[in-house]
Amino acid sequence: MRVTHIYHSGFAVELPVCTLLFDWYTGELPKLRRDLPLVVFVSHEHYDHYGQCIWPLREQFANVCYVLDKDVAKDAPADARVIAVEPHKTYELQLGTTPGANPVALSVQALESNDEGVAFVVHVCGTSIYFSGDLNSWQWDRPAEENAASEMFFRTELSRIAPAPVDLAFVPLDPRLKDPAAGIAAFMDVVGTRALFPMHYWDRAGEACALMTDPRLAPYAGVMHFENTCELPDTSSKPV
Repeated sequence: MRVTHIYHSGFAVELPVCTLLFDWYTGELPKLRRDLPLVVFVSHEHYDHYGQCIWPLREQFANVCYVLDKDVAKDAPADARVIAVEPHKTYELQLGTTPGANPVALSVQALESNDEGVAFVVHVCGTSIYFSGDLNSWQWDRPAEENAASEMFFRTELSRIAPAPVDLAFVPLDPRLKDPAAGIAAFMDVVGTRALFPMHYWDRAGEACALMTDPRLAPYAGVMHFENTCELPDTSSKPV
């Protein structure tokens, strides 16, 4: 499988049977296969997670399905295939394929964000993916009890998908925060992953990479990926 970091929190995940596109609002898409189903995820309507650029994809790909936070779904064109999601619900999708091929089954679990919208847990063909959106341990320069509440909320939501690690995880590592590493440290403590892609750092990749000196993150250096394009082993044949 191939994972491409497009910009900020925008990622494309290319699997053998389908392509997943998360929170793309700007930046150039990689060259994606047009004959595979494309599933477009939008976690919430903040400008840095949702853009009108997702709608023309219906004309560029033969098979597009949109999995959207319910507030974003209200903005969808009438002819778009849309699954509007709400926190703490699970959705089962059947993705059409090319003639003669079996349909692709995809499961989406939505977690509640402590900012806006949802986070996604996706299961498809033996691969599990966690995409955080704006669910995080948001440690701002504010009263300690507010930061503690954010951390507790984040860990409580993550406990809904624990204890098994996921194959891929996309979690904020935002240099603006008072404690940027808190979210990834909490995620690895509660859930864990085989490959983790930090996100939500705009043009500050250098600062985000430098945060790996944090002793809470250093043990996970082997699973952290900051590269723009990453090739990973296919997990579709592993036990579910």
